[in-house]
Amino acid sequence: MPRPSRVLSSPHRVGVACALAAYGLWGAFPIFWRLLAEVPAVELVCHRILWSTVILAIGIPLFRRFGGGVGAEIAGLGRPSDAALPMPPSRRLSIVKFSVMAAAVISANWLSFIWAVNSGHVVEASLGYFISPLFSVALGVLVLRERLSRWQWSAIVTAMLGVLIITIASQAIPWVSLVIASSFAVYGLLKKNFSIPALVGLLFENLVLILPASGYLLWLTWSGSGTMGNQGRQIDLLLMLGGLVTIPPLMFFALAARRVALSTIGMLQYISPTLQFLLGTQLVGQRLDLAGWLGFSCVWAGCALYVLGTHKAMRYAAR
Repeated sequence: MPRPSRVLSSPHRVGVACALAAYGLWGAFPIFWRLLAEVPAVELVCHRILWSTVILAIGIPLFRRFGGGVGAEIAGLGRPSDAALPMPPSRRLSIVKFSVMAAAVISANWLSFIWAVNSGHVVEASLGYFISPLFSVALGVLVLRERLSRWQWSAIVTAMLGVLIITIASQAIPWVSLVIASSFAVYGLLKKNFSIPALVGLLFENLVLILPASGYLLWLTWSGSGTMGNQGRQIDLLLMLGGLVTIPPLMFFALAARRVALSTIGMLQYISPTLQFLLGTQLVGQRLDLAGWLGFSCVWAGCALYVLGTHKAMRYAAR
């Protein structure tokens, strides 16, 4: 039996470090997007699509050629010659179909998240990512006909009780939280059923969106209401960086997913909404009343039940 020090060396430690980097960057996103709070959310999403497409179109071939094993993991094919291999027509059709669906839900996710952050609703955005894994479990039941354990049922019921408390207390449905949670859960379901490298998948999705996004930006420029070129070089640079910041978390996550257990990913994924919650309460200054804390406590309890149930299931499967 290998010694624990050996077990926790290289691949596992690198994977955990990559996962921490990915979720840490995702959790810090509100800091960046609030620098562009004066820019309309739709325009921000269009710039994010445009500039991330440009960066991916340049970066993926470079990763494939010079990235070695790491490049193969995050960008797909390890050798440039592999790109010339023929692809069956059915495979191409599937790529197009899933890319269109994934593009629709991820654009909705980006738009709702950026709107929430720049409208002072960072806590609501964090709530969406807290409950998103539980939405994924529910989708597994509804779409994939998966069976839930008692832990999973308890997690869903407890978290939904928290959402209900927040809804009753605020006298409004937390729609932005629900849109973020459901769109990200559907996106994960699509990715699960059609596995392609993270950066390649994002490029395909962006290519679906690039024409409407570019058209909208051109219309803004023509009408004189666009932000780029009218608000100074600093804002222009930040708009372009909006495409760049999208990519590193995906790269780190792709490296982590191959090196650590699913149960570990399941625990670490709550780093992002936790950081967002802290940013919302400490940086943005959002305040929760007693009912809000009670609702979030139920959500956190549901998340804890989900993590514990996943850990137990993984241990049972490993026997």
